[in-house]
Amino acid sequence: MNPKTAYQARDFARFYDWTYEGITEDIPFYLHAAREHGSPVLELACGTGRITIPLAREGFEVIGLDLSAEMLRIAQEKLSKEPAEVRSRVRLIEADMSDFALDETVSLAFIPAASLLHLHTNEQRSSCLSCISRHLKPGGGVIVDLIPAERLANQTVGETQEIERSVSPSTGLLTWELGTKLSIDRDAQCVIVEHTYVEQLPDESEKRYVFVDDYTWLTEGQMRGLLAEAGFGNVEVFGDYERGPFSESSSRMVFVARK
Repeated sequence: MNPKTAYQARDFARFYDWTYEGITEDIPFYLHAAREHGSPVLELACGTGRITIPLAREGFEVIGLDLSAEMLRIAQEKLSKEPAEVRSRVRLIEADMSDFALDETVSLAFIPAASLLHLHTNEQRSSCLSCISRHLKPGGGVIVDLIPAERLANQTVGETQEIERSVSPSTGLLTWELGTKLSIDRDAQCVIVEHTYVEQLPDESEKRYVFVDDYTWLTEGQMRGLLAEAGFGNVEVFGDYERGPFSESSSRMVFVARK
């Protein structure tokens, strides 16, 4: 992962749960996959446990791996409020998803929320998928959720949009996010985005947090090639979390494959 990614920046984690609190539509998809494959399950780029904890509540043993110590600290805080049997099913590990080593194999591994876009070279992506393959049991499954390339390539540069405005449950402050596409390089398949989070303080003054991050997209063919090189077969591509067919108008590009 890019060492300068905003994901690791100080204070970024404080906005993560606020940003994703309303995003739950992918959780049933991963629960279904976990029921198909069984425990243990490996979630790469697990963040603050948005998916890890629901899986553990359903009885699955889960390894949550993330590069951000601050994200994992928040995940651990959330886990501490869960019943003992849920806590016992989760292991959180700070590691780079493109280069990790575990002491066990898993039945299912997945990278949700387009987190693979934080890996910017084929070497990083190939290393990530090879690491997953080494840690999968024979017949184990892998899921990679991406944003379709065309949706990322055809955005408007320079336009600032307000993405969300609501009271953050963690701070009690009215918070809003502004997103600006700073540049798009279609040859490099990279979009650079400025994320600005604004908090309205009790005295009605505003405090701004600005993070800049870049995302490198992949086409369907490129992702299929990476999966094949890593030894995965039976590749399916879905356009949503209901396993609908993928097309140019799809909102997601979800790859499901087996070792």
